[in-house]
Amino acid sequence: MELDECLRVHGPALWRVVGSYAPDGAERDDLAQEVLLAVWKALPRFRGESSARTFVLRIAHNRCLSHAWRRARRPAGSDVALVHLPDPRPAPDEQVANRQRTERFLEHLRTLPLGQRQVLTLALEGLSHAEIAEVVCITPENVAVRLGRAREALRRSMEQEAA
Repeated sequence: MELDECLRVHGPALWRVVGSYAPDGAERDDLAQEVLLAVWKALPRFRGESSARTFVLRIAHNRCLSHAWRRARRPAGSDVALVHLPDPRPAPDEQVANRQRTERFLEHLRTLPLGQRQVLTLALEGLSHAEIAEVVCITPENVAVRLGRAREALRRSMEQEAA
């Protein structure tokens, strides 16, 4: 599989996985670049033992985990404040509202424990329990348990915001 084809088919899923680990801005862009470089380096080793989707998402998952661990080890207050410039393109009201809902959802998703965030993000990408188990290296039964807990925790978090 060529990188161009891989990005055409799996690029949106990769971007969403990255978004579940890093907020907007330079951090998300840096993580996305790190993931894409890892995918590019790994593609020649793809042997077809799993689906291309599982292979690519496994790479993204591993890079995002490394990012999360590095971020957790940083001393408190060491983050550089990022300046967010508004998007200069005009957008319809509905598009803005959808983006805000998506960002709020991702904020809640990023607060979940890592194991729950992993399985929920992959489930939202449409992977089966077996595929998620393969990506995360756990059993499909454990995927079901983590997924149930993740959905419940996410529901509670979003209800608290609404209250």
